[in-house]
Amino acid sequence: MKTFLLLLIVLFALESFAEPARDTVIIKDLWQKKDTTKLKETLRENLPEDNEMKLLETNSSSPKNVKVRIVRNKNNTVTTVYSESDEEIRILGKNRFKRNNRSYNRYHRSFSGHWCGFNFGFVNFADADYSNYAASEDGFMDLDYMNSFVMQFNVFQQSINLVPRNNFGIVVGLGLEYQRLRFDNKKWTVTVNDDNILVPQEINPEWKVKKNSFKTLYLTIPLLMEVQFPALHRNKMYVSAGVMGGIRLHSKTKIVYNNSNGNKKKEKVSDDFNLLPVKADVVARIGYRGVNVWGSYTLTNMFKADKGPKLHPYSVGLGITF
Repeated sequence: MKTFLLLLIVLFALESFAEPARDTVIIKDLWQKKDTTKLKETLRENLPEDNEMKLLETNSSSPKNVKVRIVRNKNNTVTTVYSESDEEIRILGKNRFKRNNRSYNRYHRSFSGHWCGFNFGFVNFADADYSNYAASEDGFMDLDYMNSFVMQFNVFQQSINLVPRNNFGIVVGLGLEYQRLRFDNKKWTVTVNDDNILVPQEINPEWKVKKNSFKTLYLTIPLLMEVQFPALHRNKMYVSAGVMGGIRLHSKTKIVYNNSNGNKKKEKVSDDFNLLPVKADVVARIGYRGVNVWGSYTLTNMFKADKGPKLHPYSVGLGITF
């Protein structure tokens, strides 16, 4: 009998402690930050309409109670929460809430694309056409693929979100692209003849050529569409694709050689070499966190029409974003 009475006392005590908790909700007191307020699925059951709930500062050793009043409209679509200071917080829907005319996304971080960073890749030519040249000059710009590379320094970006989940949008920016194209044939370099046509030029046969390169520098401007998934995760995979414009800033040839006396020399010639002043690339990349695999293909011809061979550079490489 004593055991039974003791059990009843314990049950009544637990019931008395449990009852008040039904209309108490603990919410982290960081209103100005995103992703800190979590939806309590049983809120409507535990907190009937027109009741009060308590907001407790969970990061405080002595929590301060803040009473608020919840009012729903007739359509049950908008909830208005009033604090003791009559500050209004409007719950707009599943994903967003508004506090003093500032809108927040409750579940999804702001959309931020992946452009700023550093990319490195290897370069080669596709769809090469030397039909305007003699057979002996065919392929005079063929590359040593393993020693021809591109480096991209992407320094500015602007992200534009397009969906409520904040995982799909447009990315624009600015960057620099440096290409070093190493010629496979060390006996020829390139020059522009008197008819303003790019032609091969034989290198002094007395030189012992070590490196024979063609270098370009472009200002790049991307327009990319990017999707990130899964949408709720901080560290997301992403896929982006689009076009990238380029404005030529500089171009030159460089020959490193030893002369007949065995002395190391360098010869550099800067010119436009009949390169188009602008170019357009199609680009794509897939990545996770700060690492990605990327590729690009130049849609425009490398040189002006009938002023050089028809060449379309393409690149494949790895990138790091920050």
